[in-house]
Amino acid sequence: MRTIQLLFICFLFFSGGDKYPQEPSYLTDYSKKTVATCGSLSPTENIGTADNGKFMMHLPGWGHYSYQISTASDSAQVYFDQGLTMYYSYHMKEALASFKEAARFDPNCAMIYWGQALAMGPYYNSAHMYLIPKNILEVLKLMNQSAGKASAKERDLFKVMSLRYPSSDADTVKTNLNAAYAQGMKALISIYPQDADIKALFIDAVMLIHPWDFWNNDGSAKEWTPEVVNLCKTVLQENPKHPGALHYYIHLTEASRQPELALANAQLLKDLFPGVAHMVHMSSHVYQRNGLYPLGVEANDRADANLVRYDSLARHLKLNKHSSHYFAVQAFCGLTGGMYTKGMQDAIKCRRSVEPMYEDTYAQYLYMMPLFTQIRLGKWDELLKDTVQPDTRWTYAGILDNFAKGLAYVYTGKPELASGQLVQLRSKITDPILKKRRIPFNTTLQSAQIAENILNAVILFDQRKNTAGINSLNEAIKIEDEMVYAEPMDWPLPARQFLGAYLLKLGKPADAELVYKMDLELNPGNGWSLLGLYQSLSALHKVEAMAEYKAAYLRAFSGAEKIPPASVYSR
Repeated sequence: MRTIQLLFICFLFFSGGDKYPQEPSYLTDYSKKTVATCGSLSPTENIGTADNGKFMMHLPGWGHYSYQISTASDSAQVYFDQGLTMYYSYHMKEALASFKEAARFDPNCAMIYWGQALAMGPYYNSAHMYLIPKNILEVLKLMNQSAGKASAKERDLFKVMSLRYPSSDADTVKTNLNAAYAQGMKALISIYPQDADIKALFIDAVMLIHPWDFWNNDGSAKEWTPEVVNLCKTVLQENPKHPGALHYYIHLTEASRQPELALANAQLLKDLFPGVAHMVHMSSHVYQRNGLYPLGVEANDRADANLVRYDSLARHLKLNKHSSHYFAVQAFCGLTGGMYTKGMQDAIKCRRSVEPMYEDTYAQYLYMMPLFTQIRLGKWDELLKDTVQPDTRWTYAGILDNFAKGLAYVYTGKPELASGQLVQLRSKITDPILKKRRIPFNTTLQSAQIAENILNAVILFDQRKNTAGINSLNEAIKIEDEMVYAEPMDWPLPARQFLGAYLLKLGKPADAELVYKMDLELNPGNGWSLLGLYQSLSALHKVEAMAEYKAAYLRAFSGAEKIPPASVYSR
């Protein structure tokens, strides 16, 4: 009866309107070495053994979460649990190796092969780059051959797992498979409503269909968002320590206008999974969205140390020793938190973690992170003395170099040199490589146009062409508002912070107040706009509101060497 019910529910989903439409296609031919992803790529290669014959060992600090399976082997259960937690944590190689190690202790346990198939699938940060492994059909065959000793629920999970992959070597549209898998997991929820993992895996399945696409830029939710957000809340109410729900809730809310909703999750991830690099790193997603920049810096130091530790324990897996993404978020937290010394150290680590190419404009962005740190904290002399020059073939890096030097020349009294940098920037901005979109985020053309408009505005203000300067900054803001959320932001110097600073200089604090309030809606907790808002309120003599914002900007700059003078540094 249960199987008939499952098939009937799946039929209803598959034959009706598709609530989980296919994700769009994006251009990409970046090398895996230089693509910065939030987590490891799905393991499509074979996982070998260490010299002692083991696929995996007990990893430290992964927690104690357990999902009971049909096995009489305690060791198989432990390695299965480790593998499932690693899957929830986006440590895909560690997950697959753990499931394979579990099979050494109970080769007849079908759920272990289900786990292997799970870990061999796509995940949130590789959804667009994922290639179906050639040996997946062999794993599914082992799963189904061992199903006789499985429970009824486990056999239902096997049926749904089979929907995730093509039934033959023939090419199948991955988006269709993702949708079928999501619908199948949803059907299981109605049959097993008390199973938190089935709910979490359905949430995960929907996230695979809509990676990084849950909120519109105006703060409203996408059509598919409320269902999974509410379900994630339900899982956390029922099981506050569930690794998948804790992790996924951060991803589901970080781009919203209420990123503070996941603050408790951030602390729990660090406490419950202290040895798992990505779980610790994920707390920094929340911290950087709530103005808690020193915590974001500290979290990524711990995450990086965890990567090194796991790699040292499992050399045969060739795990990532470091992550350019971790360094990028860390550097962003440092520069946005006013921590110049630490911010530069992390920005340089970020630079050293990538090998840019002409085609990989995002790697060029990460390479130039030290310049953003110098701009953010007004280190104009240091910037101009910097002898590191980007490769002339790197178009976007060259644009950022022109932008940085142009600002530095204006603010050190050399406006004619600044104008020359703007001319050079504009000569590069027509390169078609800038239109290439980093899946599934933004083009570097958008960021380049923001840089052009900000530098142009700063030059115009220096020439006292204030109306034209305001117009140029408003154009930068328009482009910035059309960009999709990413962390760190694809453009880390909000244009509204420049506009607010110049409006205050022009004696327009009421206009500046509105600009800063809007920026705080988009970038909550950032000290730069909190400081600017405080200065605007002070100029307007709104004394009652000032104390609140002073405390807020002091909190945001709690790790800074000194409090900045304005929402952007100038002279």
